[in-house]
Amino acid sequence: MYHKKKYSNEELIKGIAKNNTEVLDYIYKENYKIVRHLIVTNNGNDEDAKDIFQESLVVLFRKVREKDFKLTSSLSTFIYSVARLMWLKELNSRKERVELSDSTINSISKELEVIEIINRNEKLKLFREKFEELSKDCKKVLRMFLNNIPIKEITEIMGYSSDQHTKNRRFRCKKTLVSKIRKSDKFKEFGNEKNKDNRDIPRW
Repeated sequence: MYHKKKYSNEELIKGIAKNNTEVLDYIYKENYKIVRHLIVTNNGNDEDAKDIFQESLVVLFRKVREKDFKLTSSLSTFIYSVARLMWLKELNSRKERVELSDSTINSISKELEVIEIINRNEKLKLFREKFEELSKDCKKVLRMFLNNIPIKEITEIMGYSSDQHTKNRRFRCKKTLVSKIRKSDKFKEFGNEKNKDNRDIPRW
């Protein structure tokens, strides 16, 4: 039975770059089965699955070595996406011209969507968890901004001296929230450590 250690995207990418055998083994154990299922349930066999999986890893390894490479999803989503596209291309190029039915293609797409939804839900869960760690004052202010309540009205409700003070308070509260999220181990697992535009944090 292989180890159950979990790696963040950053650790996996570094491991790939250094040809770390433990990391490579982890990637294989975590991703081969789902790729095999994709292939063998769509006109392929075990040999096809092995070939496509290896080709997908080659693509991943090449991308990791690119200086500007940024992983915007989980590593598993990346591998699955590459494998799916490669297999569709392979089926299309075979002499038999085997074509997948619309229902099969939709099924594959839905599987990928499910993985993305899980990732988004995990990010939302982290956001809520760190939001609850804020002071009552900050939570109240940010909730009102999230509900699109006008700044002037928020100033009156909170009893602040001016609208500018309200804006400053919002900025400081959001900055604290972002900091809490970025410092969490869970955030690093998403591969967003270098994501400077805060795409997964609501804009107020």
